[in-house]
Amino acid sequence: MYQQFFVLFAVIFTGYALRRFGVIDDAMNNGLNRFIVYFAYPCLIVLSIGRLKLSNGLLTDFILMLTLSLGFFALYSLVSYVYAKFRKFPRNNANVVELAMSSPNNGFMGLPIALLFFGEKGLLLMIAHNAAMNIYFFTYGLILLRRNNLSGKKIELKVLIKEAVKLILNPNILSLILGLIICLNNIEMPVVITQYLGMIGNIATPMAMIFIGSTLTNCNFKNLFSNNIVIEASINKLILMPLITCLILVFTPINNLIIAIAILGAAFPSAATVSILAEQEGQDKDVASQILFLSTMFSMITLPVILNMIQTFIS
Repeated sequence: MYQQFFVLFAVIFTGYALRRFGVIDDAMNNGLNRFIVYFAYPCLIVLSIGRLKLSNGLLTDFILMLTLSLGFFALYSLVSYVYAKFRKFPRNNANVVELAMSSPNNGFMGLPIALLFFGEKGLLLMIAHNAAMNIYFFTYGLILLRRNNLSGKKIELKVLIKEAVKLILNPNILSLILGLIICLNNIEMPVVITQYLGMIGNIATPMAMIFIGSTLTNCNFKNLFSNNIVIEASINKLILMPLITCLILVFTPINNLIIAIAILGAAFPSAATVSILAEQEGQDKDVASQILFLSTMFSMITLPVILNMIQTFIS
């Protein structure tokens, strides 16, 4: 297991080095992002979900995972808000810090790791976890990022509708729907299509790791380890959130695989999307980038440990 994590993080460092040495520039990095999100991951999802033998039980597990994840994201946001208030984080960036603490990288990092360690069923459940986070991002997340500018005003209905449409048209959601249609109707995909989807989908994981590494080079590392807010947010993201999830679920009668994916989903470092949305909303993207970097670095230690505990628990 640790060898597999070593390879994953080695690829992340490869992306970091390639960006540092100018092999990957901003335009190429943006293109890499679009390729992974709009093409490679959808191919992987359609193939993996489409060839599952989806029983009623597995469909129920998917819905349960989605519902649980939405509940946990609400809980994470509450914990983050209370912690930021207790520690008296500055108002100008507390909203970004709260979102960074409550939002895991369950897309670029979560999907390939779930598939690698838990197979196609694990991938299906992580997709449900990721879908819940997308709902969280484009509802409460946007309200949170705009908190400093709202001044008591309500977000317009047309803005919420626009974000809802954007969520529905997310390529990962569309590919999930297509995969479920194929699976539920027992549609046999032609060999040439499965080979094509497999060839594209198989490069999703290394490309995602390279993208993560490349993105980290944009962080402002000055005084990084002297910034208590960044350090505390990173530790909370990697340790407190999965611990809360574990304490709530471990004694429940819920399927062990659902428990495993829920804990794993909470254990990932901060999502890169936080930095992207913070920049779009004119908020402090630098603190989001710093939390992204530090939590990703710390996750080299925490993720293998947590995953080992999870696999011991479900075995």
